[in-house]
Amino acid sequence: MLHPGYGPPQSHSQSPPAARSLTPRFEASVTSPSPIRRRILPDRAVTVDSIEDAYVHFILYCNPGVPLDVSTSTLREAFQTPPKSGGKSFNTFHLYQLIERLETKELKTWAELALKLGVAPPDQEKGESAQKIQQYAVRLKVLTHLT
Repeated sequence: MLHPGYGPPQSHSQSPPAARSLTPRFEASVTSPSPIRRRILPDRAVTVDSIEDAYVHFILYCNPGVPLDVSTSTLREAFQTPPKSGGKSFNTFHLYQLIERLETKELKTWAELALKLGVAPPDQEKGESAQKIQQYAVRLKVLTHLT
């Protein structure tokens, strides 16, 4: 199965398809009736409905050794579950919007981003760490730099 975000087949040589040298990651596609597709970067202008697909296509683009027909269900599930704080879950698209604001310097720090996301300040009466916001910000930073 080919993913819908891939562009049309492109060739940089004039030789017929049978004569072209293919890398091992495409060998499985050679025997299938569908054409070989080249991965392209997804559009950065995502919506709440397209962000998950854009993320999956970006990860696959960055990992060309992964077969085109790989199941993306685990990747999609991981994307929909950003780190929780105090049992509270956060919306992935909202997190994406806040990261954009951080990149444009509208938000100054990862800690400010965490607060805008909805991470509650530490509750001293519950014994929560004074570093709660900073710790969550580090988890977000690590998560976003892994992708």
